[in-house]
Amino acid sequence: MNRLKELLKDKTFTRGSIFIVFNAALLCILFFIIRDIGSIASTLYGWLRTLLDAFWPLILGLILAYLLNPLSELIDSKLMERLIKLPEDPLKAEKRRNLRHLLSVILTFLIAIAAVIAIILGFAVMIIGNINFSDLPSTFSDFMRGILNYESTFKNWITANIPESMLSERLTDLTSTVMTWISDNISASSVISFFTSISGSIVDVVVGIIVSIYLMKDKQFFLGLWRKFLHLTLPQKRHAVLTEALSEINTVFSKFIRGALLDALIIAILASIGLSIMGLEGSVFIGIFAGIANVIPYFGPVIGMIPAFLMGLCTDGFWSGALAVIILLVIQQIDCNFIYPKIVGTSTGLHPLMVLLAVSVFGYFGGILGMLLAVPIAGIIQVFVVKWAESREIRIKKSVGPDAPNATGDTATSDSRDNKDDRQM
Repeated sequence: MNRLKELLKDKTFTRGSIFIVFNAALLCILFFIIRDIGSIASTLYGWLRTLLDAFWPLILGLILAYLLNPLSELIDSKLMERLIKLPEDPLKAEKRRNLRHLLSVILTFLIAIAAVIAIILGFAVMIIGNINFSDLPSTFSDFMRGILNYESTFKNWITANIPESMLSERLTDLTSTVMTWISDNISASSVISFFTSISGSIVDVVVGIIVSIYLMKDKQFFLGLWRKFLHLTLPQKRHAVLTEALSEINTVFSKFIRGALLDALIIAILASIGLSIMGLEGSVFIGIFAGIANVIPYFGPVIGMIPAFLMGLCTDGFWSGALAVIILLVIQQIDCNFIYPKIVGTSTGLHPLMVLLAVSVFGYFGGILGMLLAVPIAGIIQVFVVKWAESREIRIKKSVGPDAPNATGDTATSDSRDNKDDRQM
């Protein structure tokens, strides 16, 4: 007993015992985690999905506010400042400033919604021609009739160019596959759940838009709350480091978004001009769609070629659709080799080779979403690597001392000493 008391008084023995017990407990926890990694991962994934579903309107609002805030600030500074002048009274000036900012936010959303509606109407006009807004049921029937006309044209082309025996076999296999899928996946409960999910998605979008309007309108208020939260929860040094890191991330993301939108605008203009010279119907809207789809690396250009091919096929035949695809393919090659690496890569500070590697690697692991986020994430990683390298160089210089000569100075000094010795001899 006395021996045990002496050992407990020994600090080295106590620390060693705590270290052994801690590592043994850690190994046991890791063993159980590795053994049940599948169930643990599925449980964590379920919790994450639940949290994302619960906070999805807020997340959507944050995304919309982040994307549309630059346009709102541009409208506020360039348009509203000239239309709405501030009075000399500080209280009235503050109210007028808030009103001006609210009008800028509302005008921003009106522009965004108008752009989306214009794109949808453009594709509807390509299918049914002029739209009669006074008679929407007949307009909808014309829309469906136009789709059926395109379908019949495409079907006639397939019948004329594919052998009948091969076509009948393929249609039989396709019909059996479709009927099997319908019997397995479509029922009354699935249809009800589908429409319920659509209505829930619409509600989420509406709530997200309202949240984004509040975030953009009261931007300074929410930023003040965020700074106060960081100040109360983090030490001053960590607060400064985190604020600087978030500022760097915001800079990279904003530059990437502007670069990607500029690249999409250039592709839309080039595609519209090329398809207009070719004489393809709806060339402007198809070019705009190709520019929007071009934001998705690799898969986006292929998606943008599909409407061009179908429009050419249904209007002037197969070779017209093939020519439209060739025009978009040439524009895409110009974009891949010159425009995209220069604009997007330069905006994030990445070398074109790094852009290509980032898209390939992130696309392999994350699919289309990984491709979309590859360039900004690679830019953020580069920012932190550069900051780490700079801090490392500063530490090395401090450890060596300011008076320590560099390699060039040492070489020059040794050479001068050797020359002086030679002269003395």
